[in-house]
Amino acid sequence: MELVERCRVQQLLDELLGQARDGRGQAVLVLGPPGLGKTGVAEYARERAERAGVTVLSAAGSVAERALPLGIVAQLLSCLGYSADDTAAVCASPARATVALHEAVCAVTGRTPLVVVIDDAQDIDRESLRCLLYVIHRVAPLRALILLTGSSDLPQQNPVLLAEYMRNPSCSLLCLAPLCTACVAAVLARHMGGAVPDRTARLWRQASGGSPLLLHALLKDWSTSPAPAGPDRGAALPPPGGDAVRFAVQYIHDLMSDDALRTARALAVLGEAATAERAERLLHHLGMPAGEADRTRNALEAVGLTDGLRYRLAAARDVVLDGIPGHERTRLHRDAALALRETNAALGDVADHLVHARPARDPWAVVALREAAAQALHGHDAERAVAYLRAAYDADGAQRAVVRAELTQAEWEVDPGAVRWHLTDLLDEHRAGLLSRRHSLLLGIYLLWSGRTREVGSLLTDLDAVREELSQEERVRLDALRVWFAYFFPTYGARYRDRPLESGHDAGLCIVSVDPQWDGALVLSLLLTEGPTDDACAAAEQLLQAQMPNQPPLAPAMAALISLIRAARLERAAYWGDRLVVGCAERTVTCQAILLAASATLESWLGHFTTALTRAEQALALLPPSAWGVALGLPLAAKVLACVGLGDLDAAAECFRVPVPQLMFQSLPGLHYLQARGRFHLAAGRHRAALGDFYACRDLMTAWRLKVTVFTAWRVYAAEALAALGDREEAVRLLAEELAQPDMGSPWLRAQARALHDRLRGAGPGPGPGPGPRPSASEAGPPALSRAEHRVACLAKAGLTNRQIAGRLRVTPSTVEQHLTRIYRKLGVRGRTGLPAALDAADALGGRA
Repeated sequence: MELVERCRVQQLLDELLGQARDGRGQAVLVLGPPGLGKTGVAEYARERAERAGVTVLSAAGSVAERALPLGIVAQLLSCLGYSADDTAAVCASPARATVALHEAVCAVTGRTPLVVVIDDAQDIDRESLRCLLYVIHRVAPLRALILLTGSSDLPQQNPVLLAEYMRNPSCSLLCLAPLCTACVAAVLARHMGGAVPDRTARLWRQASGGSPLLLHALLKDWSTSPAPAGPDRGAALPPPGGDAVRFAVQYIHDLMSDDALRTARALAVLGEAATAERAERLLHHLGMPAGEADRTRNALEAVGLTDGLRYRLAAARDVVLDGIPGHERTRLHRDAALALRETNAALGDVADHLVHARPARDPWAVVALREAAAQALHGHDAERAVAYLRAAYDADGAQRAVVRAELTQAEWEVDPGAVRWHLTDLLDEHRAGLLSRRHSLLLGIYLLWSGRTREVGSLLTDLDAVREELSQEERVRLDALRVWFAYFFPTYGARYRDRPLESGHDAGLCIVSVDPQWDGALVLSLLLTEGPTDDACAAAEQLLQAQMPNQPPLAPAMAALISLIRAARLERAAYWGDRLVVGCAERTVTCQAILLAASATLESWLGHFTTALTRAEQALALLPPSAWGVALGLPLAAKVLACVGLGDLDAAAECFRVPVPQLMFQSLPGLHYLQARGRFHLAAGRHRAALGDFYACRDLMTAWRLKVTVFTAWRVYAAEALAALGDREEAVRLLAEELAQPDMGSPWLRAQARALHDRLRGAGPGPGPGPGPRPSASEAGPPALSRAEHRVACLAKAGLTNRQIAGRLRVTPSTVEQHLTRIYRKLGVRGRTGLPAALDAADALGGRA
């Protein structure tokens, strides 16, 4: 059997037609898989014959008429002018029909050359095939060319037909090959209106596999798809496949044999993980012999669907996958997972199939899912870990407690709010001894986040009782949990506040040790027991420097930032916070959200309100309010401070419509929230409400023994409220206490406090570094505003937002924010509320450069 490309087939047909016209009759059987252009060959033969003035008889087989005796003969007789009655009479007997067809062909060829074209010969009824074989056997002396086209497996279906074409010298048997690159280029040129480069033709041939059906489908999709952007703009690249390709693949799909279809589905399920060994194993699990598997893989490549073991077009693979019934799909994925496991594939590839084969009942499948989940979680892909563990959780009852604990750990990294549905079961399993120590320690973190302080205390008591049984790593985690409890809930965790760490590390080697969790616990413990010393700050900096290249674990990084904050080194903390945020895109959702909230808080304290607002909103977008637990106060407070600083009180008010847990007010995030709410009340002119929140901050800090500059800043804002209520003396006293601190951490806040203090005392700016009398208010006046600052101040006084001012002046919102920061400092006001009066007073005194 000769394998020929279409261009060569056309040349052969022209030659055979010439021989037939000369009285040397010929019969040709052209075979090929679906979509490879057999019908196109038939149309070419008809067209050439008609153009040469040759009589043409046409017929086509059909699945629907395969059981109709002599259906093809009836079509040919009809073409010869037989009436319906005459045709019915002739076809009443197969012998009579055979003689009639042969005599009719002989009669026509006696007058003129004849071309008989029969398409889809694989669907010819048996009686018609016998008649045709009779004529073909006697074709040599006739001026006739008889062309049959059929599927590649036609010889296996009709061995008699194959025998005739093999032994008869007047017969030719051709097998269509895929289109060559030159043929593809010719097709493209006709459709695109001009010649195409060789590279383009090769790309289209690669995409279509040389299948005319797929090539024309791709061209149809290309003609309706938008032009590519970027460097490929203007290039005639093949599209990924649209509706036309899907219809074409469905046509091929419907014509596949059962074995070919099974192989197509197996390769579609294996996808990029397919290798020859894996495909063979999967097909073996499906009951297909190795030799048959090779033949069907070759058949798929012949129709243009695959290139080796992979689909050429994703759309083609999707069509095959969509056509797999549900029960068969489950079995395919289960067997694919087994084949991948047997060939040492990556755990993730095995688990991806097991997820689609739920429930996975085999013990090895549960182990594979759990191990793959651990790998995914290590790579910060918590969503995949959750999918794997849910499949394992559905599949297994014996290890349900362990799988639930691992699933909770993965869900925490995606949505901490989802964890609360597992907490009661996990607590029961902890008490029953079904959880590992590591998972019991993680349970403490979930309980802490959810504000379930009583259960945290009980859990710590249970673990303290078995401390001697814990590994060194577990003791470190236990110490860290106690420290975080004491920090996060100063009242409920008070008993752990002054307890030293008991993990037994050498104090001289603990910072930047092999365990960053230990480093973080030590930094936070030193902070709670000794305060924000220089050594604690140096340790925090050292921890961050050592861990930053490797994406430091969240808890140690936060411990280091907290140490810098407590030591009033806000700018250093903000620097590290910014580096953590910039490098967090590949981390889990929960980790990203917490780092963004921490950075937003720091930026808001430093007066960088645009940055603070952006990061607070990003944090709240990553996790819904229900997922934040008691930590919800952090991003909400940062957003409120930013909105107040930017003069957007409506947006700030929206934050207080978000429900918060009541227990939050017994935690550090609650203190952030109270101070931010007081700032909002102050900006809105509700001075007594503001004072109530600031005094609540004072009382909590006293009860918790907190001396942190960013929290003692309540005095600055309380002083502003008191001044507005007429109590200037108490306001000055609070400001003096605040300014007496060696370092407030935020230069911006210190400048605000100094300006307000001087204004309330009726004086200008404080004295410089050298000696000398302080000038009086009338002599000094307010610092002069630059022209740019004055323009910004006037627009802000008129009520324009920062974005509107930026648009009016054609600058960035960040530039407007920086101008306003300097304006507030120069005029001695806290924000927009006091701006109109202060600006009028400055203008009256000529306070403009």
